[in-house]
Amino acid sequence: MVKFIHAADLHLDSPFKGLTDLSADILQQVKDSTFISLEAIVSQAIEQSVDFVLFSGDIYDLEDRSIKAQLMFQKQMERLNDAAISAFVIHGNHDFVAKKADHLSLPGNVKVFSEQIETLYIETKSNETVAVSGFSYYKKWIEERKIQAYPVKDKKSDYHVGMLHGYAEGQQNVHARYAPFSLSELREKNYDYWALGHIHARQQLTDNPPVYYSGNTQGRHRNETGEKGVLLVSLSPTDKEVSFIPTAPIIWENLRLDVSQAKNLEETLKLTRDKLNMIQFKRVIIHLTLEVSDELPSRTLDKLKQKEFRDILQSGDANQFVYLSRIKVTIRKASDGSNSLSEMYPDGWRKAVDTLKSKEGFKDVTKELLQAPPFSDGLDEPTEDYLSELVDDAVELIEYDISLNEGV
Repeated sequence: MVKFIHAADLHLDSPFKGLTDLSADILQQVKDSTFISLEAIVSQAIEQSVDFVLFSGDIYDLEDRSIKAQLMFQKQMERLNDAAISAFVIHGNHDFVAKKADHLSLPGNVKVFSEQIETLYIETKSNETVAVSGFSYYKKWIEERKIQAYPVKDKKSDYHVGMLHGYAEGQQNVHARYAPFSLSELREKNYDYWALGHIHARQQLTDNPPVYYSGNTQGRHRNETGEKGVLLVSLSPTDKEVSFIPTAPIIWENLRLDVSQAKNLEETLKLTRDKLNMIQFKRVIIHLTLEVSDELPSRTLDKLKQKEFRDILQSGDANQFVYLSRIKVTIRKASDGSNSLSEMYPDGWRKAVDTLKSKEGFKDVTKELLQAPPFSDGLDEPTEDYLSELVDDAVELIEYDISLNEGV
């Protein structure tokens, strides 16, 4: 049996922009979270006595890798080396291999794939041979179908594993510039496991063969919610097991609380606190939406929209905290029995929202507006996070007759 960890999208030293009101202690926890997650990955590899670890791209957040990030990765690879555990690394679109780059060296147990597709080999402690195929990005966008150049399974090896940082056709086309592939193309290679990177949501694409995105190892904003981590994989001639290991020290959540039964500020505050106290994660950052009754007095609504209301809901310290990155207040009028657009046209609604959240789709819809003054003078390229938040706000306005608190 061969046992390994599949990790991807560490994004070491991610900047975590937009968290302006955190205390110094909690802010440092957030900034260190990607490093803490890496340390947890290595600790798990040692504890589980795996044969090797796969890092399927975007180890670093930027092509120009910070010294801090490189030192941390180097140190953790040395820990694996001391435990006689190998590591296989491919670089992705964020940390692609730049020509003439001056990077820190890694210990001999780390095998970094080149720009060309290649197959590297390892013999495990139980004397089984594993072939690992992959390549590293050499530029930000890889539009060609690199999968076609992967070799078929090496029959002389006991197992063959593929590493690929790319886009599975059928998902959001915003990712189509990143080494696209189809499941049929993966199956044609007859590998025993595919370790994918690039998509930050953990997911299994197929069982035969096992094809997984492990997701990123630490959520970085409100669109990367829930527990993040790595996959522990065990392969034998008769069985294949894949299990999730959480590694993220900080959890992001989008939380919607119905406090519409509250009739005043005191009741609203108590209901909100009671529900927040039920959260079980030790360190959590929440984008909170409060759904209140349209019968709530206007003076109470004004209080809910003030920054002080959010401040009194914050709790904890660097070791255990609930931090509210933003609060929206939505007002739902009494139901008239009608259905929302998303209920009447679920497929069309989902496709429309996904399209607007892509840069290409957003530009197409807004091109006439952006060609008119004052926008015609030029705007900064919107980030995916900003687009997602903008579209979510629009969805709120369409789905409900609401009042938004934009300022907190």
